[in-house]
Amino acid sequence: MISADTTLARLLDEHPELVEVLARYHAHFAQLREPNARRIMAPRVTVAQAAAMAGVAVDALLADLRRAAGEPEGAAAGGPSVPPPARAPKPAALAALPAEALVHLDVREDIRRGAEPFARIMAAVKTLDRDRALVVRAPFEPFPLYELLGRRGLLHWTECRAPDDWSVWFYREAGGAPPGAAPARTAAAAPAVVDVRGLEPPEPMVRVLTALERLVPGQRIEILHDRRPTLLYPILDERGFEHATDEPEPGVVRIRVTRRGGAA
Repeated sequence: MISADTTLARLLDEHPELVEVLARYHAHFAQLREPNARRIMAPRVTVAQAAAMAGVAVDALLADLRRAAGEPEGAAAGGPSVPPPARAPKPAALAALPAEALVHLDVREDIRRGAEPFARIMAAVKTLDRDRALVVRAPFEPFPLYELLGRRGLLHWTECRAPDDWSVWFYREAGGAPPGAAPARTAAAAPAVVDVRGLEPPEPMVRVLTALERLVPGQRIEILHDRRPTLLYPILDERGFEHATDEPEPGVVRIRVTRRGGAA
């Protein structure tokens, strides 16, 4: 049954024809007809988030999707209908920033060609301090980033330039700790095993990078994955981690990662 929490990836895997229903709600969703855009966007956006992007109550979108899929329209929607919030004016903290304090990252072309932009975004986040802001430009409103970067203490403000052109400003409230500041590194801070099997991107990368930040020199963790994480290896090399990969059983990839002494 289609619910507010159903991801667009699952929705379109089970009902490919529903891309046309989504496209009627917002021109942005027409991009889901393209395989590359669908691969990047669909796993990260739920029906509820799609409703917010389209500016409609989730119950209205659910009813249309269920009708088109031949499901009962009156089933529980997974939550009450809530009109999308009005766009807030630019916060004073952002308006006061000089141009040189803005870190611009345009990922529109990455997504169009099917490249995963998450590693680039997280690398840019690590360069920020309290007096700078990251401006991510994307072909859709990147709802999943709000929660992920919110966990790092970043606030956001969103600007819609066109249905396929969004700018999101990520910044830290005055007085907050710098986003790059890692928690105190103790031997107990990182789990011995980080199991990311079965998780949808970008959650595996988020969990792995969070665990790596907590490693002390000489400490090792094991990462269990469904596949070889090709985007992770360059990050490990760049940051000076030792790593080795094997497949102890079919369908399980194990990466042993050790922080070298003095590695950043």
